[in-house]
Amino acid sequence: MNLYEIRDKALRSGRAVFSVQQLANLISSSKLTAKVYASRLVRKKLARRLVRGKIAFTNDDYVVATQLIEPAYISLYSALLMHQLIQQVPADIECVTPKVARRLPGVGVNYHRIPSSLFFGFERVKADNDYYFLAIPEKALIDGLYLRAYSKSTVAELMKKINRRRLNQLLDKIPEKTRKRIEGEMK
Repeated sequence: MNLYEIRDKALRSGRAVFSVQQLANLISSSKLTAKVYASRLVRKKLARRLVRGKIAFTNDDYVVATQLIEPAYISLYSALLMHQLIQQVPADIECVTPKVARRLPGVGVNYHRIPSSLFFGFERVKADNDYYFLAIPEKALIDGLYLRAYSKSTVAELMKKINRRRLNQLLDKIPEKTRKRIEGEMK
């Protein structure tokens, strides 16, 4: 299998970001062989290296953000911007994950840890042949309140723009102790 065939097979797979193991599975080869192919794909500019052991066949930063560390979805200021509820562009794409929080400045993504009980309220968005996961506006607000990422004035402004009924439906899904703290942040 040549590099162009590997790239085309990866693009047809519906994924854009691959670990060496995922690439090995895709091309039915060993991990060592896949590692060599990954290096060659990057060298030929058919893919780009994101972090050690991960390559992408796309330049769409939103797709990369939600497929680089899984599970994750775009939230906080990034989601609010994408839903056109704010105009300020964050420096990095902000994602939430139930895994370990980490900042990847080379990729331009910040991952914030939330408990598994709060990992809901997002939708799959199609982007060409790929996809990414995006928080609905009300869940982006909840995530930010949980992480204490918003100022009081930002919360007050967002409360005017969101669907209160949907916000209350989402709050009902949250464990009581966490819900009370978040509701306290909204006042």
